[in-house]
Amino acid sequence: MDFSPLISPSSHWLTLPVEIQLTITQLLDVKTLHSLSLVSRYHRTLCLPAIYNSVTLPSLARLQYFLDHVPVDHVSHIRALDISTVGSTSSASNATTQAACSDTLRGILSLTPRLRSLSLHLSTELSPLAISSFSTLEQLTDLSVEPCRDAIHISLSERTVVGIALALPNLKSLSISRIDRAFPPRVETRHSSPHHHSPSPHDTPTFMANPSPKSPPTILPSLFSIPTLRHLAIHNTFLGDPLFASVDLAVQCQLETLEIGAFENASPVENARWSAHILQRAGSRVRSAVLGSGIIPATEHLSLPVLERVRLTPLFSPTLLPSTLRVLAAASDSLRHIHVECLTVDLEDVCEELSECVEHVNGGPYNLKLRVFPALEGDVLAERPVTSDCAPASPLDKNAQDALSRLEDAFSSAGTPISIIDSNVLQQEDDHWDDLTVVDETAVSMEMKSIAMAEDQWAQIGVW
Repeated sequence: MDFSPLISPSSHWLTLPVEIQLTITQLLDVKTLHSLSLVSRYHRTLCLPAIYNSVTLPSLARLQYFLDHVPVDHVSHIRALDISTVGSTSSASNATTQAACSDTLRGILSLTPRLRSLSLHLSTELSPLAISSFSTLEQLTDLSVEPCRDAIHISLSERTVVGIALALPNLKSLSISRIDRAFPPRVETRHSSPHHHSPSPHDTPTFMANPSPKSPPTILPSLFSIPTLRHLAIHNTFLGDPLFASVDLAVQCQLETLEIGAFENASPVENARWSAHILQRAGSRVRSAVLGSGIIPATEHLSLPVLERVRLTPLFSPTLLPSTLRVLAAASDSLRHIHVECLTVDLEDVCEELSECVEHVNGGPYNLKLRVFPALEGDVLAERPVTSDCAPASPLDKNAQDALSRLEDAFSSAGTPISIIDSNVLQQEDDHWDDLTVVDETAVSMEMKSIAMAEDQWAQIGVW
């Protein structure tokens, strides 16, 4: 792209306030931003905040290389940072690996005072000194922490993950996954997993080194002590803890959205029981909830006074669907939107359970959406079927269609019509349902888009 008119005497570009110029650079794509940065030294400086606004460093080696070669004043422009520490040498000792990751992470965090969003994919635990360094990130509001995706034998402890969250002074959104609990109670197990070990009676709680007397312990329930926290997501982590079931748990956060995933090593009943306890403790201000397991009635009445939306993912057991809907309907007079997601193999069971409970869920009317997915990729939904030739996926079979027909009859009898619409229409009308919407994601064809990218993303925008 030719930017020579920008520097001509008759150009109005240079007469614009710098604030407007900076705003415009934030709207440019990478290629255009690169071209503009080459016009002059002034434009190079002008483009730096946009160039470094969001940075992804996919390995420990790339992180170290970035620190060694990028000027400090450039790094300070980073607002969103995605870091993976994968790639530590397998021959190194655990202590050496932890020290290298901790020191390098401390290095990048010390240079990013404007950081607002951080995604961490860790291959090892962090040192107490590295954890305490997060306390300097006063503008950081969004945090995601999980083990490296390709490190199948790696999981992170409560000490590291909760310690980081507690150190941040203004944390508003937290998402954590695959966390090892240092907690003694037994778990009802279904199968073993290379990602996790079930909590053992011999496990002992782990705390940060030399905590102050007023510091909460670095355990999962302590997340509720973060007063600024508004969104919390916990996935594939054992939730059991007596504090979640205790009225003595000090809840200082004011959660507005809550996501509770299902722990793969626990039974559906165990997951449902602890999900109910967590909702009870933190649900006074929750308006939207995502549940990877069902909810079973507890001795303590569940109260969710402002809950408006609930999404049930395909990880929950269809047999818990009736009890879940009854409990949620009784817990909230505000509940109006219920999203039920299921796999194709579970569709008949889900339709049967919904048909049986539709007349027994009081409090409506509800806007209920049923969404069908073809499969799971690990614990992640495969929302679009991918085949070698990108052919459309097979439509629902006759049994599934019959199940949907019975569901339609049940909702019609209850006075709630049902319709089947295309997923593209759903995206446009997602907030305007007037009936039960069934979306068949398995019947959507796969559109392939290929974008040629340079191997080194920084070479594309001329950083080096």
